[in-house]
Amino acid sequence: MQNKIRYIAGLATAIVLMSSCLFGQKLQDVFGDADEMEIRAESMEADIDKGVAHAKGKVEIIYGQVHVKANEVWISQGTKDFSARGDVTVTLDDGTSWAAQEVKGNLATKALAFGQYGFDGKVWHSGGDAGSNDEKGNKKLENAWLTTCDHYPPHYRISASEIKHYPDNTFTAKHIVLKVGFMPVFYFPFLYGTTDGTSGMIIKPGYSSKKGAYLQLGRVWQFVSTKEAHGEGRVFMDLMSKRGIGIGSEGSYEDLRQEFSLNAYGVSDNDAPETEPGYNRRFESVENRYRLNAYYRYMFTERLSLRANIDWLSDIDMMENWFKREYRQLRQPKSFLSLNYDDSYVHGSISVRPRLNDFYTVVQKLPEATLDIPRVQLGEFPIAYQSSNSLGIYSMKWRDFDRKREDLLAEDYDDELHGDAWDYRSFRADTTHFAYLPLELGDSIEFIPRAGFKGTYYSRSSRASVSQRDLANMLEVDDPDKVYSRAGMVNYDSDGGEVFRAAFELGAELKTKLYSNWLDVNLDAFESDGLRHIVEPYANYTFSPDPSHDRKYLYFFDETDRLERQHFIRLGVDQRFQTRRNGQAMTLLRWQNYVDFHFDRGVNYGVEEWDNSDGRHPGDFGSRLDFHPLDRLHLWSTLLYDIGEGDIQRGELGTRLGREEELHFRMRYVYRNDHISRSVYSFGSTLVDFTGESSYYKKYFETADSVRGTIHIPLNTLTSFEIDMEYDFDKSRLSEHTYTLRRVMHCWVMSLGVGWDNGEFEAMIMLHLTAFPKVKLDLSL
Repeated sequence: MQNKIRYIAGLATAIVLMSSCLFGQKLQDVFGDADEMEIRAESMEADIDKGVAHAKGKVEIIYGQVHVKANEVWISQGTKDFSARGDVTVTLDDGTSWAAQEVKGNLATKALAFGQYGFDGKVWHSGGDAGSNDEKGNKKLENAWLTTCDHYPPHYRISASEIKHYPDNTFTAKHIVLKVGFMPVFYFPFLYGTTDGTSGMIIKPGYSSKKGAYLQLGRVWQFVSTKEAHGEGRVFMDLMSKRGIGIGSEGSYEDLRQEFSLNAYGVSDNDAPETEPGYNRRFESVENRYRLNAYYRYMFTERLSLRANIDWLSDIDMMENWFKREYRQLRQPKSFLSLNYDDSYVHGSISVRPRLNDFYTVVQKLPEATLDIPRVQLGEFPIAYQSSNSLGIYSMKWRDFDRKREDLLAEDYDDELHGDAWDYRSFRADTTHFAYLPLELGDSIEFIPRAGFKGTYYSRSSRASVSQRDLANMLEVDDPDKVYSRAGMVNYDSDGGEVFRAAFELGAELKTKLYSNWLDVNLDAFESDGLRHIVEPYANYTFSPDPSHDRKYLYFFDETDRLERQHFIRLGVDQRFQTRRNGQAMTLLRWQNYVDFHFDRGVNYGVEEWDNSDGRHPGDFGSRLDFHPLDRLHLWSTLLYDIGEGDIQRGELGTRLGREEELHFRMRYVYRNDHISRSVYSFGSTLVDFTGESSYYKKYFETADSVRGTIHIPLNTLTSFEIDMEYDFDKSRLSEHTYTLRRVMHCWVMSLGVGWDNGEFEAMIMLHLTAFPKVKLDLSL
């Protein structure tokens, strides 16, 4: 009897070996103790002399997590051959099962062969006509199919005429067909990949108005995945009927000390952007287009790090055309090399920033060194000190246009007036030092007077005067979208010699913090438990006289070069209502306000009058409100109001109502008046800027008046409809609007959408598996 058990246990082992390959299970996870094996059959016979065991009639073997059933089992001790016939099933405790009519094999070689089979797992379901496993561990399936749909027949399946799987976990598949129901919708002749979860194939067909019919083919893989390190990559090819053939590669690696990423893409573009024959705005059109981006970071210690980034492009529209998501975040990528040191008391860096792409305007820094000391108390003295220092060789490199303004302006061209901006360079060393005297007035009022000095040395300067209007003209002519600009040009020369500019600032900040607690106040409408009101009023006075050298003669690289007289006071208040919701502390409402009052009459902010002195004393009123009355409701507003002119320079209103999977609504309204910003600047204190329109460099902001809204409507538990619209009040038109229907089906989710982007029609079909939400088929039409 013991021999019977041993022989049939060997059969169970063989079947488990086979099923573990199909199930993706490890043997040690499914085997139990051989002494705990249960074997049942209507009859069991063993011929000890011949070394043969035979079990017949409702054979059942229970071995750890494995349950094996068959009508008949036979095994030879001598040859190690075995077979199982009649409704052979292998089932794991988790419900995973495999079934076939017959299985043959050899225990010694681990060879297996079986006929028509079926497989049902937690996620995957499969079947096929036949399969085998040879003595080397090579597996073969014939006319096999795979799906995540547990319905029969499945709503979709991926089938192949032949699948081979090798011991190194690689596989090949021939004649792959994607079927929806019984209808074939996609065919691919050959695939190669792995089953270890570290790689896969990319197959992305579709159609778009910009690319035409397209097919993306590629491979993705993980080359390392541990607790300490992770690395992955992909290579792919784009076949596009309108644009041509593109080839790309992406890779990334990260461990505890370093991080690396690489992105390369090239395309022979049959439809390269052109504004007129041979030219894309003022640049020659480019057909062979590419991008090479590499980023590297290395941490020598917790404080010392090295960072490098290279972004090399073929043309000015490469990012917008082929990397739109990145383009929206950063329209002009940077290339740099930087060594940084950071701790609580000092920040230092040595960096270089070259210009790799001559169609961009870049301030080259070859090199630049910085040393910053955050505000720190000086020992036992009541004085705090803060310092910021930089030095480097700076070079302004304006865009190198291919087309001259003479060709564009024709008869209006003036040789002395309509040139392009000239490049210039200078060594610059800048140092800033501030002293603070924090004083406590009573128990809750803090008064902090400050005094500071900024000294800046230039190895070169200009004898020619370049006014604010002249600098604005440089930027206008340099704008690639303003091809036919008629702005006159006044350039810096290099005849001004060395310059040392000194600037001073005196100021004081007065602030306090008041609060009241209403712990017994429970606002049921706001789901709040208790209430705390915090009020932080402040006043910040700044006086900075005219620097020792007029900025009209200093090369412009950044805000450091644009210092001018500042004399203003900012009055502000920051209010917060805090509560507890669902046991967590949170801010129910925050309202920040400030108003600036200038003691000097600044420039007139009419668009055409940059340098007149008939300005006004009142400055801007800024306000930001954030209100979270409920977890599912957020309201916010931002306002920048010109008190002197009585104009709203910028306003924004927004709301979000509802949770993600429920009925929810989002809306954002933005208004901006055409205006020239008025600087409010202190190089010794921090001034909040809600809109980013109060920088030291005056900039002309154009009118904007638009509203964008999105509404998500669940039609039932499986179906939802979403509308996204943007209306441009300035142009009186719907600039964008899309309509998307989403349906959760038995084994996938399907989204159908149509939309218009500035008059250009788009349609979209997206499918993703419910078992794997990140695995999707995305078609843009």
